[in-house]
Amino acid sequence: MNYTQKVTARLEENKIPIQFHAVDPFDTLEVMKKVSRIIVKEKEKGNNVYVNMSACGRKTAFAVTIAAMFHDTAAYYVAADSYATGVNSIKESDHGMSIVESGNIELLQQFRIMKPDDTNIALLAELYRRKSNGKPDMKSDDIIDFFYRMNVHGFDVKPEDKRGMDRSKLKRALLNRINRMHLEGLEKQKYIEKKKVGKEFFVTITDAGSHIACVSGLID
Repeated sequence: MNYTQKVTARLEENKIPIQFHAVDPFDTLEVMKKVSRIIVKEKEKGNNVYVNMSACGRKTAFAVTIAAMFHDTAAYYVAADSYATGVNSIKESDHGMSIVESGNIELLQQFRIMKPDDTNIALLAELYRRKSNGKPDMKSDDIIDFFYRMNVHGFDVKPEDKRGMDRSKLKRALLNRINRMHLEGLEKQKYIEKKKVGKEFFVTITDAGSHIACVSGLID
């Protein structure tokens, strides 16, 4: 924290506005969630975003690099000129372990990440929220209601708004659409697991799906 305060003071001396966001650097999902949310908000403001993946430990570097590439944002590496060991150990209080003086910066090669479409990413984010809040898995009616509230194409009418045979016919059509266009792909990518109990099915998010949800920028 002492070093963070020193960096903050140095930036303020140079008239560089800052915003401090605390996060556990050893929690990969939390880092992805926080950094991705910042990237999304800054892009919505029309700002250019650059992510320094070298200003942190290994787990954090992985998380911020994935976040940057997921959102097509530039990530860069700042090479250290030396390290605060031996005769240079006295410099640790001002520089941290990595001593950077020349400012040798290298942009990382951008790799396009294959990701689900926006609707499926939103579904993963909702599944993650429910899991984090200790709620049960989403069942078919929950997914229909979620897509209805999101104004997803084809879900402009809910089955309960219909009567008799029209209600069951509409629900069957919506369930076929959900399975074909959403769940099958997510299950194949191992982002979700689907369990069937009688005529009902339940969907839960996997660890891989949680990573996509956290890096989506949709989780506050």
